[in-house]
Amino acid sequence: MAYSSATLFSVLNDVHSGSTAWCIKARLIRLYKQPAYLNRNEVGSMELVIHDKEIHVTMKPNIYEKLTEKMEKEMQKGSVYIIKNFLVIDNTTSFRTTHHNHKLKFFRNTTMSLTGEEFPSHMYNFTPLDQLQVDNLIDEVHLADVIGRVISYQKPFDGLKAKIMDFRIQDTNNNQLSCTLWEDYIDDLLPTLETNEDNKPVIVAIQFGRLLKMTDQVKMSNSFHVTKVTVNADSDVFAEFMARLELNNDVARRMLSNTDYNIYEDFTRGNARVRTLAYLNDFKGDGLFWIDVTIVDIQTTGDFWYSACKKCAKKLVVHPGTKVCTSCAEDNPIETIRFKIEIVVVDQTGSATLLLWNKASELLIGKSAKEMKDKHVDSTDPIPHGIEDALIDRRALFEVRLDSYKMMKSAAYYTVTRCAFDDEIMAIYKQLFGGTQESTSDDHGHLAGGSSEENVE
Repeated sequence: MAYSSATLFSVLNDVHSGSTAWCIKARLIRLYKQPAYLNRNEVGSMELVIHDKEIHVTMKPNIYEKLTEKMEKEMQKGSVYIIKNFLVIDNTTSFRTTHHNHKLKFFRNTTMSLTGEEFPSHMYNFTPLDQLQVDNLIDEVHLADVIGRVISYQKPFDGLKAKIMDFRIQDTNNNQLSCTLWEDYIDDLLPTLETNEDNKPVIVAIQFGRLLKMTDQVKMSNSFHVTKVTVNADSDVFAEFMARLELNNDVARRMLSNTDYNIYEDFTRGNARVRTLAYLNDFKGDGLFWIDVTIVDIQTTGDFWYSACKKCAKKLVVHPGTKVCTSCAEDNPIETIRFKIEIVVVDQTGSATLLLWNKASELLIGKSAKEMKDKHVDSTDPIPHGIEDALIDRRALFEVRLDSYKMMKSAAYYTVTRCAFDDEIMAIYKQLFGGTQESTSDDHGHLAGGSSEENVE
């Protein structure tokens, strides 16, 4: 159907229920499928997000599958359409793609035709990262767009219900945001991160992400099924962000992978308390401290892993014909294999035994406990080959927890809470503390540059 230049188009701000005789011109931003309510494997509807010259709005076409397939083939993201005759209904969804109070819905008389006319383009509606702070009013109902450079990420891991990957982005003003992707969304980002051998900037735009206000930070995650994750795209939006990076001389920054980014922040902000082993062995209180040590021996006898409840990570109790999680009070819960390894470490002042739980062990070894167990099943070696090679003579920074009650029973035995051996963190450590295990310490066991505060919660 042809429309003349004199056709009167309504703006989205003016549409309301009570009429279907609307005619609008809008650009298609997002086209996505929603699964059927009773069968998640079937398509229930196809939804669109569009914008006119001023605002965004969600359009919900008819749910019939034939129409859905036809729309998917014919509609193009970014194209401009003239849409005529549609219903206007209240926007009452739990997580909203737009701030419009209404949604548009197709019915049998609705027409949607492509037009090549000039039209504004607002494919993204980015929220500045500095507005996503804990003390700000965070909108957890409306989905948001953000863009940033990936500065750290962790390998995907199995959560309670799905596979999860955490990462962190930063804008060109050093504002940061923690993000989480679930299941298939991980594949939109992870391959680029894992093949980025030249350490080039990885710029990611998250469109229609869900904001979550936590106790101490704001996070973003994907919202099934509307979220769109785009990485290093050839578009003006990404080119402009890259230009700002180059202007700030921030292109060559290294990315931290498989390391808790909070460790990096602790060291760069001077919050890390680094002590010698001699200091820890004489300390009588409770607290968290970092140590710079080398692993010289593995003290574990027997198994290096255990069967754990996937829900709470507690060790399963084995009974004839069943396994029980006493923490969750469940018989035969979903089982996972987790590391538990004891190592002996030294610095220039003494030695100690450290207990490595699953996360620290995986980071150091580079494999999961299940992978190591499966490889070791037919081996007679007392120490699995891959574990010994990964740990012995390995230098690392360990954050350890001191517990005065436990130390009354076993001196110089500490539990590792975090570990770091990334080049960038080690460079910061070297800058602040001298970076060698022969660095001088004062009479209290503080390495040069360390904090003198001792009341650690």
